[in-house]
Amino acid sequence: MLSIYNLLVRIFWPLLYLYPPFRGTIAARRGYFEPEGYDPSLPGMNVLINAVSAGEVVAISSFIRELRQAIGECNIVLLTTTQSGRTMAQGKLAGLVEYVAWFPLVDHPSAVTRYLDKLRPDLYITTEAELWPNIQALCRERGIPVCLVNGRLYLHNKTGMRKVILQQLIELCDLIVTQDKTHWLNYIKFAIPPEKLVSSGNIKFDFELEDWGESRMATERAAIGLGDEPVITAGSTHPGEEEVVLDCLAQVRLDSPGARLILAPRHIERVDEVQKLCERNKLKCVKLADVAPAPAKGKAGKGKSKKAKSGSGGKPAPGWDVLLVDRYGVLVDMYRFADVVVMGGTYNKKVGGHNILEATVLGKPVLVGPHTFGITSQMEMLRRSDAVVEAEAGQAPGRLAALMEDVDARIRIGQRARELTLRNRGAAQRAVDAVLDCYRRLTGDAALEGRKGTQWREQRSGGTGQ
Repeated sequence: MLSIYNLLVRIFWPLLYLYPPFRGTIAARRGYFEPEGYDPSLPGMNVLINAVSAGEVVAISSFIRELRQAIGECNIVLLTTTQSGRTMAQGKLAGLVEYVAWFPLVDHPSAVTRYLDKLRPDLYITTEAELWPNIQALCRERGIPVCLVNGRLYLHNKTGMRKVILQQLIELCDLIVTQDKTHWLNYIKFAIPPEKLVSSGNIKFDFELEDWGESRMATERAAIGLGDEPVITAGSTHPGEEEVVLDCLAQVRLDSPGARLILAPRHIERVDEVQKLCERNKLKCVKLADVAPAPAKGKAGKGKSKKAKSGSGGKPAPGWDVLLVDRYGVLVDMYRFADVVVMGGTYNKKVGGHNILEATVLGKPVLVGPHTFGITSQMEMLRRSDAVVEAEAGQAPGRLAALMEDVDARIRIGQRARELTLRNRGAAQRAVDAVLDCYRRLTGDAALEGRKGTQWREQRSGGTGQ
């Protein structure tokens, strides 16, 4: 199976030169890069973490903090596939990771080999459902433990060859730390041995959030041109969902003409397209970059990073109907301004929702659509306590408008959601404990020094480790 996969990868990978998001980065993705600020020969464990995109970077950040605290001395490289993930990592994880690299080009075996030779990891960690045959197989060959953290597995479409391939990928993991007991049981049904499985809870509950306070909130609202008007924030929207959100705004404005919409497309390259849609609906749009310039980019490396206020230094904001979010890393701040949040991805049957916890931890009532297969466990938790609002696309404007009018209901739903979110924290620490236990068991490196693990691999492979 692996040989067929690698034949296809070798034949078709040059087509990626035609793929706009990868242009200019192909050489680095093939392993031709210098990891500035990262030296694998320094003392401490070398950890390679695969976080793919912006959402995974946000999710894994609490795990990385707990990992650094548990190990003390370690050298971390983060792999991302998308530019949004890279941008998020360079800002959010500055001081926590030594280097941010592109994921090896479509898991090409030669690229993976170059990465492993250059980075010399003692431990490889991947997240959620990111399973890649070559990086996992080559890590296993070198005696590098492979751990899947915040793992999830849905069984509804796992049949035939898809099931066979996925089973082989899962078997290349030494440990799977699942988001909850439901996913743990799904892996058991997939014939994964229970000794390979640990249920930690969802690490997305554990992200850190700065407390703004009333003064900061007033300053930030003024910076983007907000007074005390009602605000809807729609986060991580996909094609077809903006129309639903604009219908919601129109319905709310029947009773609250001053209501505003903050709209954050999942992919910022769609901002111009969404702006034209808004303008066709006779709505005045401004982009966030025009009213609140982005702070200087941080560099992911050792040392403390300086945080800039999202609104500081901006121009006086003109009046607007829709504020389009055209940069990554600020969605949580946009949720702070909201009276009601509309969760993107839940009105798109191919997506199934995005991280709802970033809104619930702020105590915001969240409106979701019918497609929530990507956030099943969070939705089950919120539903049980009546802490979320659900509506089909056609019903969404009426439900949202009613919620805007009912202040007590908004507060009640938001408080329940926040309490549930805070109650479920602690998963990141449990996941770190499970991963380090696995590492100790497989390498014999009880002190987590990293060098013992290297010696163990040399003995096992008969090589020099160079």
